[in-house]
Amino acid sequence: MSFMRPEAAAGLRRWREVLIATLMTALGAHWFLTSFGLFRALGALIVILGGVWVVLALRRARFDRGGGGAGVVTLDEGRLGYFGPETGGALAVEGLVSIRMLVDGSGRKRWYLLAQDTTPLDIPVNAEGADQLFDVFSNLPGLDMKVVQAALDEPLSEEILLWHVDMRKLH
Repeated sequence: MSFMRPEAAAGLRRWREVLIATLMTALGAHWFLTSFGLFRALGALIVILGGVWVVLALRRARFDRGGGGAGVVTLDEGRLGYFGPETGGALAVEGLVSIRMLVDGSGRKRWYLLAQDTTPLDIPVNAEGADQLFDVFSNLPGLDMKVVQAALDEPLSEEILLWHVDMRKLH
């Protein structure tokens, strides 16, 4: 028996990293404001690191679409896999050539990942484990995560090219 509605529990799970980072930053601020010597310096360091962690956790939480969509995304040893009801496959992250966001007639969004010499992956943004794509995308050179987040947040009428391997050469 749960004392919390499933929607509330899912919301807490989505934002738990932000909550933990905020609590850590608050602890560091408390030490900085009330302590002396080593604990004061440690508190200042924790506030700085905690602030960075809060920003990254907020980005990750906003990227997460909550799961419940069709299929499961896995990330293991540099191989990204998607196992869906109709399609699926795996590709090497290092071999990624392009990332697109597609939208179907009903407005549902999905990632279209193309890699060298593999079948492309067509992943719904709310597939179970799709939040792992944040780590993959944030490590790609030349990919602006603000553009990715805007594509997730705003309604789309057509597909968008978010990243292509030639974008690496621009920076």
